[in-house]
Amino acid sequence: MRYVIISRMDPEKSSRLRDEMPASAFQFINDKVKEKKVPALQELTGMGVVPGLAQILADHVQHLTELTANGKLISGGPCDGFQDAINIFEAQSDAEARALHDADPIVKAGFMSIQQVFCWHQVF
Repeated sequence: MRYVIISRMDPEKSSRLRDEMPASAFQFINDKVKEKKVPALQELTGMGVVPGLAQILADHVQHLTELTANGKLISGGPCDGFQDAINIFEAQSDAEARALHDADPIVKAGFMSIQQVFCWHQVF
């Protein structure tokens, strides 16, 4: 079964992201993801991302990359405005989909939490 999870960014934490992360780092991470690569911690800190946040972001991308490679993450990403994100998981149950989501280091660090979960029947 496929499950759609809509997550909401914590306003205080998302403000921290905007304040502590150079805009070029967002693009750098997106480019790495498109190349199916995980940004190295040294690359992120070299761009001016503070070490603690850089580690969370590198681990976040690693987690999602592994889920994608294992067929557990079908698609995902932030919505415009960067307040919400949508992820589609392949899972046996709602509980498994939630566990996959909640294992993400960015979730563990309190940057986002689940708002809604839907069982999704893909037609197209």
